[in-house]
Amino acid sequence: MSRFNLKSDSLWSGAIAVLLLGGLVIGSLMKRADPNLNELWAVASKNQSAIDLDGVSCLSVASHDVVFDRKDYSDPRLLEAIVGQLQIKIVLFDVDYATCPWGFFVTVVPGQVSAVKYQDLFAQYLVSIGVCERSPNGRMNPNRCTDKNVYVFNPHVEPHELFTLALIGLVKSQMDEWEIFKVRKSL
Repeated sequence: MSRFNLKSDSLWSGAIAVLLLGGLVIGSLMKRADPNLNELWAVASKNQSAIDLDGVSCLSVASHDVVFDRKDYSDPRLLEAIVGQLQIKIVLFDVDYATCPWGFFVTVVPGQVSAVKYQDLFAQYLVSIGVCERSPNGRMNPNRCTDKNVYVFNPHVEPHELFTLALIGLVKSQMDEWEIFKVRKSL
């Protein structure tokens, strides 16, 4: 009987060792794939580039064209981020076509995007961003835009950081359809 318990104890010890070792291996693999907490990881996908951003002298930002999680989102720092990233000096909220013929939009959709994966991580946000020529009625012409989809892999990113990261992705020159980039989190 004591011999049976010895084997049973050895089996339990072996099983525990295998589970611990397996947990360590899985943990190290997951840690290796996690984005650095001080960096934002993203990939930009070019949709169209019908206009040259260097030729845009002003931007009108309509309040209904800045959306986070299906809700209009107001961020006064967005204008500063546009000026800083796009180098467009005149950025105004809700101006008419005569004042500025160019419009800006950004839409953030939070939630895992299983179609976009980088180093075993799924994208956690889709940010669609662009600059479009506007028609005299103020509506943006969808055929005269430069726009991209920026997929962000970090979880729990603040809206302002997502907007700024998308602006960085929008202005990045892009040779391929997909461009991976990382940015320090002090945006």
